[in-house]
Amino acid sequence: MPIRVPRGAFSLLHVVALTGLMTGSAQAQESESPGITSDAVRIGISGPLTGPVAAIGAITEGVRTKVDAINAAGGVKMGDGKTRKIELVVEDDGLDPQRTLTNVRKLVEREEVFAVLATAGTPNNQAIGRYITQREVPNLFMYSGVHELAGPEWEIGLVPSFTTEAAAFARYLLDTKPEAKIALLYLNTETGQTFQKALEDAVSMSNIKIVAAQPVTSADPTVENQLSTLKASGADTLVVITGPKQGAEAVRFATESGWNPTTLVSNIAASVASLKPAGLENAKGVITSQYLKQVNAKAPGDDAGIKHYIADREAAKASFAIDDALGQVGYATGDALVKVLSSMKEPTRAAMMETARNLDSVQLDLLLPGITLNTKSGEDVYPIESLQLFQFDGATYQPVGSMISFEGKTPSH
Repeated sequence: MPIRVPRGAFSLLHVVALTGLMTGSAQAQESESPGITSDAVRIGISGPLTGPVAAIGAITEGVRTKVDAINAAGGVKMGDGKTRKIELVVEDDGLDPQRTLTNVRKLVEREEVFAVLATAGTPNNQAIGRYITQREVPNLFMYSGVHELAGPEWEIGLVPSFTTEAAAFARYLLDTKPEAKIALLYLNTETGQTFQKALEDAVSMSNIKIVAAQPVTSADPTVENQLSTLKASGADTLVVITGPKQGAEAVRFATESGWNPTTLVSNIAASVASLKPAGLENAKGVITSQYLKQVNAKAPGDDAGIKHYIADREAAKASFAIDDALGQVGYATGDALVKVLSSMKEPTRAAMMETARNLDSVQLDLLLPGITLNTKSGEDVYPIESLQLFQFDGATYQPVGSMISFEGKTPSH
C-alpha cells in the first residue's frame, strides 16, 4: 500500500521514514489493530512544518532522526517477539488546530496509522481529543505541557507539565529573590494560562508578586507593545512562556531597552538556537529549566547517549541545529516511542496505552542523569517530573543549584 507523503517544508522522501511496504491481505489479517503488521508499524505525525512557528517542526525532524537509526539497525523488537520497522507518515498543520484535526482524521482513516505521535500545541491536542477517544487511537507523547486534555484514556504527554516548570521557577525566586516583582509574558492559550495560574499559586503565600501580565498569540508580528507595558510596570523580574520567536524578542528587548530584569524563559523558547536571533550577548544571564542533556558537539565527552544523538543526527542529515532543543525533544520522543513499542505485550493500540501509562524508570539517551520516565495508571500521568535550572553565560548553559523533583507531586492543572 503506497504511503501518501504530504507536501511540507522538509524533503518529502526524507521526512517519511519508510521501511518496507505492507503488501498482501495475509499480512493485513495478522494485525491486531490497524497500522501494524508482522514486520511494520505505521505512526502518524501532524506538526507545524511551515508558518510562523515552523521552528517547532524540528520536533518532527528529531523523531525521524531516531526512527531512521532504529530502522537502519533492523527495526524494533516488540513484546510479541516480532521485529518491526517504523513507518512515519507526516502532515503539516502550521499549528492550526483545525488543520491538526483534519490531518489526524486523514492519518487514521486513510493512512490507517497505528498511533499518532508528538502532536504539538495544547489547542491542537484539545482539538483532536474527542476524535482520538472515539476512534480509540493513541495520541502518544504529545508535545504539550498541559497533560489533562480532552482524551485522557488515549493520550499521554512527554515533556514536563507547565505546572512543574512554573513551580520550579517560583522555587528559584523564593530562594534567590523573595521580594521579586514579576512581569509575565504568556501565550494566550491554555498553555500560557495554565502556567500563569500555576505560578500565581506557587508564590501566593510569599512576598513575590505578579505585578503585570501580557498575553500574546503565535500570530502577533511583534510583542514590543506588550513588553513596553511590562517594563512600565516597574517589575524587576521577567518570566516568558511563549514560542521561540517571541521568546527571543523578549530577551532582546529586556536588554536593549535598558530594563535588565532577572529573566526566566520557559524551555520551549530557551535553547541556544532559539536565543541566537536575540543576540547571544543579550541573552547572558537568562535562566531556564531543562530535562535534557546539554549537547557539546565539539566535546561530547564519554556520554553514550549524546554520542548516539550526534551520530544519528549526522547519519539522518537532520535539518535542525545540533543544539536545537526542539530537535532534541523530537529525538527523545522517538526514543520513548521505541521503548514503548519494545515493551508492549501485544501489538494493539490498547496495549500501547497500557504500557505508556505504566512506565517504570525508563531511561532515554538524552535525559539528564537522574531523570527517567515514570507513570502509574490512574495516579501519575506525568512521565517527567524533575527539572534542572540552568543559566546562560553568553555561550552555553551552566547548571544552577541541584535537581528539582516533583516526582508524584506535580501540581495538577
